[in-house]
Amino acid sequence: MEPIIEIRSLSKNYGDFSALNSVSLCVEKGTIFGMLGPNGAGKSTLIKVLSCQSRPSAGHAYISGLDVVSDKKEVLSIIGVVPQENSFYDELTVNENLLYFGSLYGVPVIEIKKRSHKVLDMLHLAEKSESKAGTLSGGMKTRLNIACALIHKPDVLILDEPSVGLDPVSRKALWDTIRAVNREGTTILITTHYMEEADLLCDRLLIMNRGKIVVEGKPDELKNAAGEAVIQITSIPGNYQLVKSKVESLEAVSSCGITEKGLKITFKGELPHHAIFEIFKTAGEVINNVGSSRPSLEDVFIHAAGEEWR
Repeated sequence: MEPIIEIRSLSKNYGDFSALNSVSLCVEKGTIFGMLGPNGAGKSTLIKVLSCQSRPSAGHAYISGLDVVSDKKEVLSIIGVVPQENSFYDELTVNENLLYFGSLYGVPVIEIKKRSHKVLDMLHLAEKSESKAGTLSGGMKTRLNIACALIHKPDVLILDEPSVGLDPVSRKALWDTIRAVNREGTTILITTHYMEEADLLCDRLLIMNRGKIVVEGKPDELKNAAGEAVIQITSIPGNYQLVKSKVESLEAVSSCGITEKGLKITFKGELPHHAIFEIFKTAGEVINNVGSSRPSLEDVFIHAAGEEWR
């Protein structure tokens, strides 16, 4: 797929401190890309460079082929940035805020009004269009922040920890909003501390630590690489010795043992469930319970950053 963000050997130094250390990355157009990492890992610094708020010390970053340093004005016209703090004005109505931010990007008033209707419908804020921004709930304020960043139809939307401070219901509504924006064709770059958010939302993600990218890939790929998964199967009449050797011969299976709870199978990657179930069936075993556990993104964190991060 076509890359929309390209980062090449990017570094950012503050005196002797290296906030970014030769970071390279490609983000594909139309994806939701997540950035994880402990505080001070370099996520916010990378966001500042990509949003033209900070010049890199070395290397280059491009958005839609435009250099974030030499083509700053053009880059700003094709990105939308949603910071952690509210960027709108509390005393202005929702519509007035959109009119103001649209005008900053040079969008004609008639286009702002057309775009406002579509954006507010998509973000479920249409009923609040004439309400003052300061009266909105926390979740609605986050959505208004996003609306202000979308009013000029950016190619890339950058979200810096948008879920901070939201209750679970508002967070779920925000995820639906992010998916809706992405379906419109907008590439989304999001930083987050919520593992569940990254796992459910992101097509790909990276984990940063000490200014470097430690690991990058699809969530499932990273979880599979973090360690082995386990599946526990119980069946009737429970003659597990009949199926053990056949299950052990499957390529993905690392080990297979008989426990008090049945057959415990440890594996890496994708488990051939159908083949295992067929082995049980052929042996005359009727499966009555299947339990499984696999590495989570938190495990990926520990696996990727290791003892240094802990």
